[in-house]
Amino acid sequence: MAAESMKRYQFRRLLDELASKRGRGTELISVYITPDFDLSKVVQQLRDEQGTAANIKSKSTRKNVIGALEKIIQFLRTYIDVNRRPPPNGMAIFCGNVAGREDVADIQLYWIEPPEPVTVRMYRCDQEFVLEPLREMLQIKETIGLLVLDRREATLATLRGKHVDIIRTMTSGVPGKHRHGGQSARRFERLIEIAAYEFIKRIAESTNEIFSQIPDLRAVLIGGPGPIKEEFLRSELLRDDIRKKVVGLIDTGYTDEQGIKELVNKSGELLTDLDITKEKSLVQRFMSELVAGGGLVAYGELEVRRFLEQGAVELLLISEALRRHRTLARCQACGNELRETVEDIEIYRRQLVGRRCPRCGEAKLELAESKDMVQELCEIADEFGTNVEFISTETEEGKQLWSAFKGLAAILRFRAG
Repeated sequence: MAAESMKRYQFRRLLDELASKRGRGTELISVYITPDFDLSKVVQQLRDEQGTAANIKSKSTRKNVIGALEKIIQFLRTYIDVNRRPPPNGMAIFCGNVAGREDVADIQLYWIEPPEPVTVRMYRCDQEFVLEPLREMLQIKETIGLLVLDRREATLATLRGKHVDIIRTMTSGVPGKHRHGGQSARRFERLIEIAAYEFIKRIAESTNEIFSQIPDLRAVLIGGPGPIKEEFLRSELLRDDIRKKVVGLIDTGYTDEQGIKELVNKSGELLTDLDITKEKSLVQRFMSELVAGGGLVAYGELEVRRFLEQGAVELLLISEALRRHRTLARCQACGNELRETVEDIEIYRRQLVGRRCPRCGEAKLELAESKDMVQELCEIADEFGTNVEFISTETEEGKQLWSAFKGLAAILRFRAG
C-alpha cells in the first residue's frame, strides 16, 4: 500500500473534520508548538491566558474558553510526564466547545504531530480553528514552469501538483502572409523578422521575470509548433538559471490555454514522478482495461470489496473526495449484526431508532462500531499486498473516477468469480 498517500489522506481528513467545527463565540483554541520549544513554558503561558479569559464578558464563552484551556494544560502535563519534549515535528493542539449550541457544552481536544516541522508558535481563540499552517503542508512543494509560443502568440503558466495556473498571455501583432512583390516583399520580410524578434525578446523578458520569482521552480517545459521553440532556446535570451531548468521541448498545435494543456499531456515521460501524470496514467490504465472487456477491472463498493477480500486486486484506486463510514449495528435482542456503508454517521445513528431487526423483528438495533471506509479498505488491501493510490478530483481523469465510478475502482491480478 502507498503508506505516504494513506498518511496524507488521514491528515487531510482530520483537517476537514476540524474545519467543520464552529464555536458560538471566540471559544475555539488553536495552539502551535515548534519542535524546540519548552512545553513547560507553554503550560505557563496557557495559565496566564486563563487569567485573561476571566475578563471575557459573555458568561458561556468565558466558561468554555477557561474549560478548554484547562483541558489543554492537563493534556500537556500528561504528555510532559512521558515525553518531556515536543515530537520531532512539533505539535498542533485544537480544543473548544464544538457542540455548536449555546445551551450545550462539548469541549473536545484534538492534537496532531504534522508531517513537517511546525515553524510558528501560536495561541489563538476564534470561532473556528486556525488550520492554514497545516494546510500549507499538504501543498506540493515544487513548481513546473510552462511556456508555449509561436510568432503570434505565447502563454506562460505554472503546474503545481495537479493545478495549472495561466499566468500571462501575449500577442505579437506580427503580420502573416502578404502579397507584396519585388523590393517591397524583401523590405516587408525584414520588417516581419524584426517584429518577430522583438516579440521573442518580450517573451523571454516575461519568462525571466515570472519564473525567477518562483523559489521552488523545479523545471521548465517549452512547447509550440515548428522550430520556433528551438530557436527561442538558442537565442540565449533566457537567464542562465532558467535556461538550465528547461527539461523538454515539445511540439504542440496550439499556443493558448489549449496549448498549455497539450504541453502537460505530452510531457508524461518527463514528469513521470509528478502526481498529475501519475494519476492520469493510473486512471487511463483502468479505463483501457475496462474497454478491453477482459474482466480484469472492478468498480463500485460492493464489487471492489468482494474482489479485495479475495486477494484478487492488484491496484486499488480511491478518490480523495470519498467520505463514507463502514458501520456495524447489533440487535440487543438476538445479537444479529448488520454491516452497512453510510454517508453521515449521526444521521444513521438516528435512523436506527425504531428500525426493526431483519432476523427477530425487534426494534433494538444499536450502533456498535463505526470506521472510516477508506481506512478499512486500505487495511484489507494491506493483508493481500494490494497497491493503493489516491486520486484527486483536480484532473479530468480524477473527476471521471469520482462521478462515473463513485470514487472507487480496481485493477485485478486475475479474473475472479
